Amino acid sequence: MMNRFVIVLIVWILGFIGGIIAYFVLPSIINIFKAFIPNLFSKFFLEALIAGIIGSGISTIAILFWANKSSKEFES
Repeated sequence: MMNRFVIVLIVWILGFIGGIIAYFVLPSIINIFKAFIPNLFSKFFLEALIAGIIGSGISTIAILFWANKSSKEFES
């Protein structure tokens, strides 16, 4: 039970750090989106959308890595 708590905590921390990094990278990404889709979405919406995608992507990759590692341990 404690092992799962630690894994969930690590995934949460990775997602949080990913969100912070995404926030700092957002201005350049927003400019790329604005070039392709001008005035379609507000800046706030695009920032939230991109930060959410990056944070969830990092969390998903971390879970997949953990699941793959765990399945190899059970096969041995």
